[in-house]
Formats: sequence, C-alpha cells, structure tokens
Amino acid sequence: MRAGVYRGPGEVALAERPLPEPGPGEVRLRISACGLCGTDLHLVHSPKPIIDPGSIMGHEMAGVVDELGAGASGFAAGEAVVVEPLASCGDCEPCREGRDSICRDLQLYGLRRPGGFADAVVVPVHRLYRVPDGLPLPVAALAEPFAVAVHGLRLCGADQASPPDRLLILGAGSIGLAVVAVARAWGFGDVAITARYPHQAELAKRLGAHRVIDEGPADDLTGYDAELVVETVGGLADTMTTAGIALAPGGTVCVLGVFMGPLTLDPLMLLGKEARLQWSNCYARRPGEADFAEAVRILAANGGAYSGLLTHEVPLAEFERAFEIAGDKGSGAVKVTVIP
Repeated sequence: MRAGVYRGPGEVALAERPLPEPGPGEVRLRISACGLCGTDLHLVHSPKPIIDPGSIMGHEMAGVVDELGAGASGFAAGEAVVVEPLASCGDCEPCREGRDSICRDLQLYGLRRPGGFADAVVVPVHRLYRVPDGLPLPVAALAEPFAVAVHGLRLCGADQASPPDRLLILGAGSIGLAVVAVARAWGFGDVAITARYPHQAELAKRLGAHRVIDEGPADDLTGYDAELVVETVGGLADTMTTAGIALAPGGTVCVLGVFMGPLTLDPLMLLGKEARLQWSNCYARRPGEADFAEAVRILAANGGAYSGLLTHEVPLAEFERAFEIAGDKGSGAVKVTVIP
C-alpha cells in the first residue's frame, strides 16, 4: 500500500509499505480521509526529531471497515467509522477510569504507531466510533479535533450545564475553530476568538463566534476578563502571556496547543488573579461521556455547518504537497485533508 511517512526534520515522502493484517481484537480500515493537524507540522519542522524516521503519520482518521481480526466484533465490513487514535495499556488506574490519554504507556497512531496517511491502517476495534448516515467521511474526520475541544472544555468544567460567562479562544487554526463550534453547539453565550488571517475570521463568524479579535500585542487584551481562556496555538508562540493578561480574576487557562519549547509566564500576574492552569491532552472515554462520541454527535447534528473548515483536499499520491499547503500561511488553509 501507499503511505505518507516522516523522513527527518522538514521532510516527508510517499513510500510503499505492506498492507497491514489485523491481529486479535483489531480491525483493518480502508482510509477515506485523514486530516493534517497543526501538530503534524510541528513534528515535521522540529529541528530535533520527535518521531522515528519512516513513521507513517496522520491521526485524524475516517474510513471504512475492511477486515476484522479474530475476536473483533461490534462492526461489520463496509461500515463507516472514525478512529480514536490512542493506544494505552488498559490496566493502569487512569485507563480504568477512561483517562487513556494520561496512561504512562500511551502511544498515538500517527506518531508512535502507523497512522492514517495511508491506504489502510490497523487499529483496535474498541477505538472505533460509527459514523451516522449522511455525514461525509472528510467531515467525520473532524471528530478528532472536535474531541480535543470537547475534552478541554469538560476538564475546565465548561459544558452545556455550566457555560463560562465569557470564553476567549487564542488562535483560529483548526483546534481554535473546533472550540468555537463545540462551544456554540453547547449554547455558550459569549464566545470570542483571536484570528490572524481574514479567512480564519470569516470561518469563526460562520461558526457562531460572537466576537473576532485581530491578533495584536498582548496588552490589547488588558481588562478583557475572560472567565475561561483556551490557548490553541502552541509551537513556540508567546500566547501564555496573552492568556494571563486576558484572564479574569479567579479564571482558568486551558492549554490545548502543543508547545515545542519552554513557555513564558508572568507568575506574579497569575498569582494575583489566583489563576488556574489546566493542561489538556487528547480525549477521555469515561462511561457514558466519551469525548469522541460527543464530537461525532455534534458533527452529525449539523455537518454542513462545519464543512467550511475543510479548505483543501489533496490526494495521497501528492502527500508532500499537503504539508506544503498547510505550512504556507498565504494559502488560506485551515484543514488540509489527505484523500487516498
């Protein structure tokens, strides 16, 4: 099969790999769509390799069940699904609580295990979520970033029953826009987001953001007094300083962005506000409230409203071009989707 692999700092390429066979409890999927995440860009452009050369990348996966391994049940060949791309031990206390993403042995598909930039992938059957009829698979692949948003908001106690008085999202990439979408689906009444580019601002408005703020000096947000600030930029950005400035006394900063280096914080400001700092990693699957299931529900309820996030589709045969588009700030890209 064809597979998009990491070759080394700044380099990806298309390669040939054997078609994987599902083992006990596993399922082989034929990939229909795999989104390119900002984290993928961070991983590729990090000067120090974070994943092994030759790794098959891609963790925002949607596909069709192709073959079931021994003992795998609950799904049938031909069914459309999305993948929760976590591999955990299943036995530690966090795993037993459904908090797989903080398992000490956690591995992610697309980082430490073969991912979805390929014709096919093998994953455990219990990591699958059925895609409802009528939801296009490229849109369904947004379940992964939407689940990130669901998880981060829930960790901060922000949901339908307890919306924050004022929510500010830093960064209007795909994760930031996913937070807007989830917050509005849950009925939050005051949702603002910072955006650097006009196409991001337009999408944020279409998703229901009440306010779009041009990215500028951090001091511009002095006195904004957001009860909850969600950071979604990561990388090497200085957004944590901005988060502290914009935060209301007693408020919470939720970190969804994946930072690739040390952070700058103003501890005296955060001390004076008795701020809470909440890190969020991936998603959880507590009984009855799996973050991925909620993400799929939101997408299925109004999939057409979210299709605008899919700004570019690139065939797997042109895998390298997907990274070129995603990394080009002038391309207007939000979500680049690779289609086998």
